[in-house]
Amino acid sequence: MTRSRRSFALALLCLCWSGASVAQEVAPPAVGALQGAGTQGGAGGGQTAEAPSRITADRIEGETDVATRAIGNAQFQKAETSLSADTLTYHPLEDEIVAEGNVRLAQPGVEVNGPYLKLRQSTQRGYFDSARYRILRVLENTGEASTPAPGLSIAFPALPPRESVIYGEAARIHFEGENQYRIEDGTFSTCKPGETDWFTKGSDIRLDYDQNTGEARHATVVFKGTPIAYAPYFTFPLSSQRKSGFLSPTFTSSTRTGFDLALPYYWNIAPNYDATITPRIMTKRGLQLGTEFRYLGAHQDSRLQFELLGKDEQAGTRRYAYGFRHTQNLGRGLSALIDWNGVSDDEYFTDLSSRVVQTSQRQLPRQFELNYNASWWNARLLSLRYQTLNPGGEIVVAHPYFMEPQLSFNARLPEWQGLEAQFFGQYTRFAHPSLETGNRLVVYPQITFSFTRPGFYLKSKLGVHSTQYRLSERAPGLPDSLRRTLPILTLDAGLTFERETRLFGSAWLQTLEPRLFYLHIPYRDQGNFPLFDTSLADFNFAQIFSENRFSGYDRMNNANQLTAALTTRLIDPHTGAERLRAVIGQRYHFADPKVGLPGERLYRDKYSDFLAAFTGQVAPRTYVDMAMEYDFNAARTMRFTLGSRYQPTRGKVISIAYRYNRGSVADFRDTMDQIDVAGQWALGGRWYAVGRYNYAFDSSRLVEGIAGVEYNAGCWTARFVAQRLESTAGSPNTSIFFQLELNDFGQIGSNPIQMLRRSVPGYSKINELPSGFLPEAE
Repeated sequence: MTRSRRSFALALLCLCWSGASVAQEVAPPAVGALQGAGTQGGAGGGQTAEAPSRITADRIEGETDVATRAIGNAQFQKAETSLSADTLTYHPLEDEIVAEGNVRLAQPGVEVNGPYLKLRQSTQRGYFDSARYRILRVLENTGEASTPAPGLSIAFPALPPRESVIYGEAARIHFEGENQYRIEDGTFSTCKPGETDWFTKGSDIRLDYDQNTGEARHATVVFKGTPIAYAPYFTFPLSSQRKSGFLSPTFTSSTRTGFDLALPYYWNIAPNYDATITPRIMTKRGLQLGTEFRYLGAHQDSRLQFELLGKDEQAGTRRYAYGFRHTQNLGRGLSALIDWNGVSDDEYFTDLSSRVVQTSQRQLPRQFELNYNASWWNARLLSLRYQTLNPGGEIVVAHPYFMEPQLSFNARLPEWQGLEAQFFGQYTRFAHPSLETGNRLVVYPQITFSFTRPGFYLKSKLGVHSTQYRLSERAPGLPDSLRRTLPILTLDAGLTFERETRLFGSAWLQTLEPRLFYLHIPYRDQGNFPLFDTSLADFNFAQIFSENRFSGYDRMNNANQLTAALTTRLIDPHTGAERLRAVIGQRYHFADPKVGLPGERLYRDKYSDFLAAFTGQVAPRTYVDMAMEYDFNAARTMRFTLGSRYQPTRGKVISIAYRYNRGSVADFRDTMDQIDVAGQWALGGRWYAVGRYNYAFDSSRLVEGIAGVEYNAGCWTARFVAQRLESTAGSPNTSIFFQLELNDFGQIGSNPIQMLRRSVPGYSKINELPSGFLPEAE
């Protein structure tokens, strides 16, 4: 033994005899054994090549640069790797460590326990026998929101990233490089040890945290001690990133389709395009195949959808639906749009869909659009056709006119000394399979003068609206050529008053904003004019300050009228946020309206209906939205909506809305009178209730009813939801959804999430809420 080694041994002997803990710094050798260590990423941490290793133990022995053996309470530390064991041996040249007895390995996001470990630090390769592991990863919380109720959207702070923890056991865990793990004869679960309600066991489970994907062979999913699924091979995601593979199957049961099972396959073709292929079996209808292809480029966005039911066992025919939407930025201000949709028959959505939006859809657009935008002008070329659906064979919806084509032009010159010039032009060729057709040209030059001062503004506008028709297929005696030219004058003035006030125990800034709008348009007889795209516009606060009470250009009303409105707002002086807003308005006619639609009853009253609206936050997390149209002359309410929403936190929301519409001026038979109540609420004990009740008093029918319960067990969630949907033709459709979601792994059963997000304003997935998350009440 050399002198240096004898001295080293004597020193170790003295320290061990005294019972003191020993610490040794092992410097990295000047060879390539520690070079090329990876950086930290995903689960597990890479090692820095220059990081020294530190070993402590009750007794340390060994030979410098060859091997160091630590015995008793051994601890190893290098960069972000921490290791403890009864004994361990470290080989610095190979950067390899062998640990035995009560071994615990800790790296960023990874913790493994077991009796034996062999690991090469520089390459993160090795194995761990009879291991129990815990892998933590941080996922972005998408926090997808439900469809907001108009005027009742409640702003919550963005959901923070959430932690997802995987637990399991294995006969052996293989470390196959940084962020790469292979579990041999082991289990995989997101349930905590001792509370393992579900787990997946397989002969070989691979976890790749670089690609965020996992794969399992000969795997069985066990729930509550009962095997519920087996697959010889399947893959699963380790994050929210997309990956190819079968998605969770969905099944439901409805009166129209019977037992309904769908098994979608997702194909992640490339980072910017993918496809989903969905075979669907319906016991009452047969086998349907659905496909969806999506492409996203730097200058384009495409989506292609197609569904085919080879033979409907009830209808006895082939049925299909398709949709193609493509937007393209062609550069230099030029862009294009294609939106083309169709179905095989009028009853397709009624029979085969459970969505209110689709079952009530009556016009399927087939559209091509080319747009150009410059700094002060823009133009659009449009070709638009429709497929009109009338389920049940009854003609409820008339075929609209096709625009083949329509060319629009808008220009606005920069303001100069308060003057601004504008121009609008539009040429349209209207086509129809059975009605009169023709061409329409609209030209509308305008000059506006604006005078603005703090708290006051005045705008005056003078324009000439000219319309010309060339018609064909007209009834005998009607002219084929028509022209209408109308000068239009508007005056718009407003004031803004502000004051500081105290309400509800807080300081506020209150405004009072009166506004007057005068409109003058002379009368022109338009009884012989066609009706291509024109209807009566809704009377509301947007329309009360417009020039024309008709949508479209086939009718231009005569007007000599003054509109008065008063707005008051309550504003937080510290943040500028608007807390409440109330508006009232009414129109006074100096001359009677003379232009109307066929069958319309023209009113002769000097005063229009009275409008009132209110929206705002009336209590912490409680919002109210109200609008009313009242006819003082007839002493009756024409339109009334009232909605309220209370949402103290995500996962707890109650909304109620009442909608009343007496109907159009021409026909009061289309009156709407509905109540809509929806919500999601915690019942206690991890149970949640969810539902919707949308009832139409005018027709004494349930439009949509939803009732369900959810249970959040922490590592799994169950949902049971029933839906009854009224269709416009035929009998109502009842669907049953049951879903078992194994958190951060997959779902089994029929998925009601999209339906709930669409039908219950403010709905949240209960298993995506951070633990203890409660937004502060405003």
